[in-house]
Amino acid sequence: MELFDTTFKALDLALGAAGKRQEVLANNLANVNTPGYKRLDVAFDETLAKALQAERTGDTSALDGLRAGVQTDQNVQVRADGNSVDIDQEMAFVAENNIRYNALVQLSQKKLEGLKYVISDGRR
Repeated sequence: MELFDTTFKALDLALGAAGKRQEVLANNLANVNTPGYKRLDVAFDETLAKALQAERTGDTSALDGLRAGVQTDQNVQVRADGNSVDIDQEMAFVAENNIRYNALVQLSQKKLEGLKYVISDGRR
């Protein structure tokens, strides 16, 4: 039995992706007035879901090497100057990502508390 199971791997990858998304969102905000700048985003949720499904069906290496990919967001409106960053929408994405990151941290802490409990033979 592995000490750090699929759940730990998935949480670690999701935390990394949330951190990467925060960097990308900050970069988008920094370039809100740069003519021609195209909004970037991190695509990871679907990739992680597919890898987890593969793990469930027996592919134990599906999560290995999985990384969050940065891509240009093609689903946003472009302004007259060629920039596609909407500051209000970007701030909403930052808030959403912050909530997601905090939830992932809390889940990780709970998993670690469970391990600590088991290691200490149920003594606190």
